[in-house]
Amino acid sequence: MKKIVFTLVAAFSVLASLHAQQPPPTPPLDEGVVKISTDLIQIDVTVTDKDGKPVTGLSLDDFEIYENGEKQTISSATFISRTAAGATIEAGNKPSAGISAPQKNATAGTSVGALRIIAIVVDDLNLSFASVHHTRRALRRFVDAQMMRGDLVAIIRTGGAVGALQQFTSDKRLLHAAIEKIRWNPLGGSFDSLLSVSQTETDITDRFNREAELVASGKSRQPTPVFQPDLLSEKKKIEKNVPENISKEENSVYVQSSLGTVKYIMNGLKQLPGRKALLLFSDGISIGNDTNKSGSSEVFSYLQDVAETATRSSVVVYTFDARGMKSMSIGASDNTYEIIDGHRGQKEAARGRDFRDSQDGLVYFAARTGGKALLNSDDLNGGIQRALDEQAGYYLLAYQPDAEIFDPQQRRFNKLEVKVTRRGVNVSHRSGFFSSANDTTKPHEPTPDRQIANALMSPFTQNDIVLNVNALFADDAKDGPYIRSFLHIDARTLKFTDQPDGWKKATFDVAAATVDHNGVAVESKESKYTIRTKGATYQTMLERGFVYVLIMPVKKNGLYQYRVAVRDSDSGKIGSASQIVDVPDLTEGKLAISSLMVEDVSVSIWQNIAAGKVGNRPGQMQVASTLLYDTVLRQFKAGTVLRYGFELYNAKVGGNGTSRLETQARILQNDVVVSAGNLNTVDVASQRDPKRLKISGALMLKNSLQPGDYVLQLSVFDRSANRTASQLLPFEIVK
Repeated sequence: MKKIVFTLVAAFSVLASLHAQQPPPTPPLDEGVVKISTDLIQIDVTVTDKDGKPVTGLSLDDFEIYENGEKQTISSATFISRTAAGATIEAGNKPSAGISAPQKNATAGTSVGALRIIAIVVDDLNLSFASVHHTRRALRRFVDAQMMRGDLVAIIRTGGAVGALQQFTSDKRLLHAAIEKIRWNPLGGSFDSLLSVSQTETDITDRFNREAELVASGKSRQPTPVFQPDLLSEKKKIEKNVPENISKEENSVYVQSSLGTVKYIMNGLKQLPGRKALLLFSDGISIGNDTNKSGSSEVFSYLQDVAETATRSSVVVYTFDARGMKSMSIGASDNTYEIIDGHRGQKEAARGRDFRDSQDGLVYFAARTGGKALLNSDDLNGGIQRALDEQAGYYLLAYQPDAEIFDPQQRRFNKLEVKVTRRGVNVSHRSGFFSSANDTTKPHEPTPDRQIANALMSPFTQNDIVLNVNALFADDAKDGPYIRSFLHIDARTLKFTDQPDGWKKATFDVAAATVDHNGVAVESKESKYTIRTKGATYQTMLERGFVYVLIMPVKKNGLYQYRVAVRDSDSGKIGSASQIVDVPDLTEGKLAISSLMVEDVSVSIWQNIAAGKVGNRPGQMQVASTLLYDTVLRQFKAGTVLRYGFELYNAKVGGNGTSRLETQARILQNDVVVSAGNLNTVDVASQRDPKRLKISGALMLKNSLQPGDYVLQLSVFDRSANRTASQLLPFEIVK
């Protein structure tokens, strides 16, 4: 087995910010936090015109708030705006920023750092095959065309493991990978060991993890059918309506399972400030079914609990009926008894009622949280856009409640109603909140191990310690595939303690894990490291940071999230980051390229390298390498030379060491080639391992490249076998 390698190198490059491929850190606190306390109730209210666009310029006098039918005195009204594609929606009236009481005008809130925080929940436990297809297509379009730079998005399946939710990210590659993992769940509605509504988030996590382990080990059992279709004649089934009743009971249990996942996500979203959006794609939630009152009652009770969690977490829910426009008429695919028994009209009417009943829960859930239910439309992306538009700006209203409203003995649910005096506008807000006694129980302080474990598997990054990470795939002849990660740590965010003789010491824990598409940790590593430094080395480390290198074996090919967390032992500060890593299957003989390592040098240094004047031999000049830093930070200047290196696997090499391999490097911006290198022939005669060819090259970063995001695309052409492989490296041109 490979050993963990620790490398600390003095930096010669400027500290870079987190690359767009990494999930952006938690955005700074803004004024959009919805609070419910005994001192102040704040309500986020969306006001839109007939086209669904946010209405700005309203004053405090334009709003009225009613609590349980009684009008309240509004103490403040603030318009919260979010930047959108370089533009910011601003309120028409611009007094001094902030919330004060009382004040007449709605103040203009500052734009929020992150554009939007969006959790997309795909209810694959309750989606039909066709609905899964339409949902995947809509989500692909959302990522490609509707998602904006800086948006934090996560795509979660209710039928997947929730113990380690996908981290919120701006990386479209990661989101597309999550979309591709969405599949129709054949076990939906027929699996007999589902969650009960009384289970906690921990129970849910444990259950999903156990199932994932069973599936991975090949020991998962086939679902036991709840009823045997061959035991009843077709006519008897219709008379007794057995399949329909059983389906409703099963659906009730599966809906509760999905809501358990949604609640888990809501609780995770609490730690992010401001207003968040959750988009739920489902085939319906029934909450009032005459033939299954018990199941519907349980669903409705749990749905109320989840909606209250959304209110406490400042999450607005938009629900989507993925079935789209449906005809209620009897069709050719229906049972013939539906047509010949003389009750066609009655059956079509009943089918329509059942369909509308299945939408009641979607409508209720969205309305309770201040969102909208988007029903009976085949344009899912139109509905998504409407939800996104509403996140561009909203009003935050506040009033002081009476103390008795928090007494559950007086009233459990407190209804809220917000009215706007301006005509022609639509108002969306939370329908109310539940009374609850103050919880005076002091929460248990998590242990250091638990803190770093929570940070590692959290769907949100932490940035008390500033991290940059680049995880690279490669393959070893002895140990097989592995991931080598380069972790850049900003030393200024660590706590150094004074030691004798001017020494400085910092101790930190590092934990890393590979997480598969089901959210299950496959491999993990953890270690403690102590830095002792002083003088000029200490100052350089503070200015430029240092790089930590960790090698982790990979037992199985596939697409992984590589997650890493660092905890300062003295201060307790934590930082985390993650990245997607694709580990190809090399056993099938497919041509593949390892991840790229890069180093940026000046033109003069490159000329000396090309002339053989740089090295450690006598007469050669020595140049400090920035390989580790450039590979992880990936920020370069125009007018320099970008060197790259990689390994090529499964190339066709003749017995005499000959091949027909060519390489080409190109630079792309927004999928457009802006610079291309020449085709270079690869000499493999001196290579020791023909199955793992080591190849390097260089590409000029032209002076014409403007600051911005780019992608280095490295392609290899195996002419002998007519095969091609490529690898990408996102990077940034800086001034």
